[in-house]
Amino acid sequence: MQRSSVTLADVAAEAQVSRMSVSRALNGQAGVSEETRQRILDIANQLGYTQAARNGDTPPAIGLLVPAIDTSYMGEILSGVCSAAERLHYGLLLSAQATSTATWQTSQTTLNNNLVAGVLMVVPHDYETIVGDLKARELPYVIIDHHMNNDNEPSVTATNRRGILDAMRHLLALGHRRIGFITGRMDIASSHDRLQGYRDGLAEVGLPFEAELVCEGDFTQSVGFHHTQTLLALEERPTAIVASNDVMAFGAMDAIKAAGLTIGHDVSIVGFDDIHMASQVYPPLTTVRQPMAEMGEVAMEMLVNLIEDRVTLSYRRELPTDLIIRSSTGRAPSV
Repeated sequence: MQRSSVTLADVAAEAQVSRMSVSRALNGQAGVSEETRQRILDIANQLGYTQAARNGDTPPAIGLLVPAIDTSYMGEILSGVCSAAERLHYGLLLSAQATSTATWQTSQTTLNNNLVAGVLMVVPHDYETIVGDLKARELPYVIIDHHMNNDNEPSVTATNRRGILDAMRHLLALGHRRIGFITGRMDIASSHDRLQGYRDGLAEVGLPFEAELVCEGDFTQSVGFHHTQTLLALEERPTAIVASNDVMAFGAMDAIKAAGLTIGHDVSIVGFDDIHMASQVYPPLTTVRQPMAEMGEVAMEMLVNLIEDRVTLSYRRELPTDLIIRSSTGRAPSV
C-alpha cells in the first residue's frame, strides 16, 4: 500500500538498514551489496517512495538553511561547510531564510520530495517550529551558533559567554567602568550567552547592571549605529561599548566618528567574530574571534555521522574563542 509522503527514514526502517544505506542504494553508489540494494529498491517501490535523482553521479544532498544576511560571518561558516561537504562527498542545497517562516514553508517542498538526507541550520528564525517539523520527518539536523541548553540537541557553537567575559576583563583592566552593550538577536541562545558574559564581567568587579547601558540589536550595521547614538546621548555616556558582532561594531564606530569623538581614546569599541574587515577598518577593531569556518566543518561532520548512523560521542560541541586586541580599545579617559 502506497503512502503519499514516504520518507527515506520510512524506507530505512522497513528495510532495517541505515538511512545512508538507502541513499546509496537509490543513487547507485558503492557501500551496499547488490542483494541489499535490490531489497531496498523493492521496498522503496512498494512504499511509493520517490526522489528527484537516482544516478551514480548525484551525491546525497544536505539542506543548508541560513539567514538572509550578507556578511563575512556567513561566508566563513559556509566555507567550512562546503569544505567538509566536498571531502565527505555530499552535495548542498542552499535556502536563505527571511525573518518569518515563509521561506521554511517553501523549503518543505524539497523535504517532501526527499531531496535531502539532513539539514544544517545557521541561527534560524523560528527554530522550534523548524526542529519540530524535522523531528516529525525523522530527518537528521545540526544547528550552528545556537543551542537549546539540551545536551542531546545536535549543535555546534563557540564559547560565547566566555568570549564576552574576556572582552569585559580587557576593558575593565583598562579602567573602564561604564560599558555599553549591544546584544544580538534575542531569539537565539548565543545572544543570551554573550549578554550573560557582559553581566559576568560587571559582577566580577562589583559593578551594577544598568539597563540603560544595554540595547537590543539584530547584528546589522545600521542598528549598531543607531544604538550607539542612543548610548552616546546618555547624560553619562559610556567610555566603552561591546557589540555582539563585528558588523554592529562597525556601525558603532561610524556613530562615534560622526559625534566627533575618537575611537580608542574617548570611547573604546569591541566586536565579536573577527571577520576579515575587523583588521582592515580604522582603527583596527578589538574583537572576540570565533572559529567560524571550523564551526561549519564540525557541524557538517556531525550531521554526516547522524545520517550514516555512526556513534556520536557528544551532540553539543563548543569551540574556543580568542580575544584579539587591536587599536579600537584604549585606557578609559580620565574624568
